[in-house]
Amino acid sequence: MNSGDDFDLIGTGPAATVYGGLYLALKAYPPVDEDVLDSFRREQEALAPLCGEAPILPVDDVVRLGDGKPAVQMELCSASLAGLVADSGALLPADALRVGHAVATAVAAAHRVGVVHGGLTPHNVLFHPSGAPVVADFGTSLRRAFPPAATRYTAPETRHDGTMDERSDLYGIGGVLHLALTGAPPDDGAPWPDVPADLAKLVRRLLAEDPADRPSTVEVVVRQLTELLAPQSEPVPPEHAAPEPEAGDAPTPEQRGRLRARTVVIGVVAAATALVMVPVLVDGKPAAPRSAASTTSVAASSATAPVTLTLGDPVDGGAHVDLTWQAPDGFTFAVVVAAENQNPQVLMAHNRSMRVPVDGAGKYCFLVQATDGKRVLETAPKSIRGARCKT
Repeated sequence: MNSGDDFDLIGTGPAATVYGGLYLALKAYPPVDEDVLDSFRREQEALAPLCGEAPILPVDDVVRLGDGKPAVQMELCSASLAGLVADSGALLPADALRVGHAVATAVAAAHRVGVVHGGLTPHNVLFHPSGAPVVADFGTSLRRAFPPAATRYTAPETRHDGTMDERSDLYGIGGVLHLALTGAPPDDGAPWPDVPADLAKLVRRLLAEDPADRPSTVEVVVRQLTELLAPQSEPVPPEHAAPEPEAGDAPTPEQRGRLRARTVVIGVVAAATALVMVPVLVDGKPAAPRSAASTTSVAASSATAPVTLTLGDPVDGGAHVDLTWQAPDGFTFAVVVAAENQNPQVLMAHNRSMRVPVDGAGKYCFLVQATDGKRVLETAPKSIRGARCKT
C-alpha cells in the first residue's frame, strides 16, 4: 500500500502523519519494534467487542505502507470537537453535556477491559457524518513508544513522570468538557457560561491537580452525567407521548413507574443531528399498533426515494439479546434499549447486528434508528418477556 494511492495528507503530528481517503483514514508512524505493534493489537482486540455498544472508533487493521512504515487503519471521521469549537465556539451546555457523556461512556467501557486511553484531548473526540461523537486513539502502547509533547489537556502526573492510567483519563474527560463548555482549554481562565452548578463542580473535580481529588472511577462520572442529562432532554412531541390510564382505571404500580418517552440527541453537528425517540416500556394493556408508514420514517427534508429499516425479532439469550436489522448501505445506527426501572441506553452500532447484555429476568424494549446525515429512519419498537412498548 502506498500513502499516495487514493489518500491525501490531512494532518501531521509530532510522531504520526494522517492520510484520508474516501472512507478510510491511515495514521502512519515511524518504524517501531514489532512487539510494540503486537501490544497495540492486543489493546485493539480487547476493545473490538465494545465498538458496537460504546462510542469507540474501532481500528480496522495495522498495515504496512509502501515505505514499510506501520499505519493504523480506521474509518474516516474528519470532524473533531477541537475543530468544531475552533470554527463555531463553545457548544450549548446541553450539547456539551451529551458529548461529555459519550466520551465518558467510551472511556468507561475501555477501562472495564483494562485499556487506558492515555492521551484524551478534544482532537481525538471525533464525529461521524451522522453527528454521533466517537473517541479515537485508545491505548498506550504506541503512545509510550512515541511520547507526545504535553498539551494543555495533559494530566499533571503525565507531564511529571509519564503516568498514563485511569485517573489521567479522568483529567482528559475534564479537559474535553471544559473546552466544550467554555471554548477554551482548562488553564485559559475563560468565563463559565450559565451551566448547572453540579456540572461545573464535576468538571473542576475532574481537572484536580492531585489524582486523588478526582472522582474515584469513570463509572461514577458516567452516572453523574446521566443524572444531569435527564432534566435536559429534548421535549417529547405530543404525538409521541406515553398514553395516560383511561378514566376510571387506577394506574398499576408498574404503570406509575414506567419509563417516560424522551428524546436523546446523538450528535451536535447541526447539519446531521440524529434524534432517537426512546421507547416506553409499559406493563399495562398493549400499545396501539403503529401504522406501516411509521415503522420506517424518513426525514421530511429528504428528497430521495424512501428506503427501509426493519428490525427483526429480538433473540433472547438470557443474559443477552441478539438484535439484527435490515438497512441500506452508508448508514450509522443507534440502538435504544429501554429496561424496566432503569434509564434508557443509546448504543452506537456500525454493523447491522448487536448483542446487548441484559438482566436475565428483566423486561425490555428495543428500537433502532439509522441516519446517513440527511435522512433519519426509525423502526417500531420490539420487546421481549411480555414488555409493552410505545414511542
